[in-house]
Formats: sequence, C-alpha cells, structure tokens
Amino acid sequence: MCEIGDFSAFTKPKQLVSYFIIDPSVKQSGKFIGNQVKMSKRGSRIARRILFVIAIANIRCSKNGKVVNHVLKEYYNSKLELKPKKVAIGALMRKVTNIIFAVLRKDNEFKIITPKEHVYYYNKKLNLIA
Repeated sequence: MCEIGDFSAFTKPKQLVSYFIIDPSVKQSGKFIGNQVKMSKRGSRIARRILFVIAIANIRCSKNGKVVNHVLKEYYNSKLELKPKKVAIGALMRKVTNIIFAVLRKDNEFKIITPKEHVYYYNKKLNLIA
C-alpha cells in the first residue's frame, strides 16, 4: 500500500501494472526483432520484489502438500506449458496486480474463486441468471 500511494489515481488495472512497471521491454530496430526480452527495470524495485514474493507464495504448497491458491497455481501451470519459467512468473505477477486492483477498487476482502465462479457471480449481478 505504501508503494501504491493514492489509489484513486488508478482507474484501470492496466494503469497499476504500468505503475509497477512489470511489462516486458521490447528490443526492436528496423527489421531486427530481439528474442531475449526482459522485464523493464524503470519502476519501483521494492514493488516488483513484493509482487514476486506474493506470486511465489501463492503457487507454493503448504507443509501438508495442499496448494495455497489453486486458482493461481492452475494459471501458472497453464502459462508454464507454453512459456519459460520466468515469463510465467511475470504473467503471474501481472495477474496478482489485477487481483490487487480489484480488491482495492471494491474495498472487499480477498476470496479465492475460480474464473467460472467469477463469471457466474458477474452474470448474477447483471441479472442474466435467474
């Protein structure tokens, strides 16, 4: 919260992602397209470290072998099938940032729900489901 500061300045999750600077830096020039794309280092390194620790803590297993956050673990595993490990962690950090934005915007406590449950509650809120 100290790194975010005044949350009312952010109207979209993309703005919070840009503020934390967890977007990849693209290296291109003319016909050259770089393959080794790294995360840009312009923003707060403290905020990036916090997001990294949050992301890693959510996909780990507890001592009894139960996954801490099964929704983020499934998301991470789906990214891991297509991308390298560090790229998947970067995507997970972005997902965590979106979750932080949603929790702060609605001023609710965090609940772990699957994407299908999220769609169901959203449609129920819009009165699309009887």
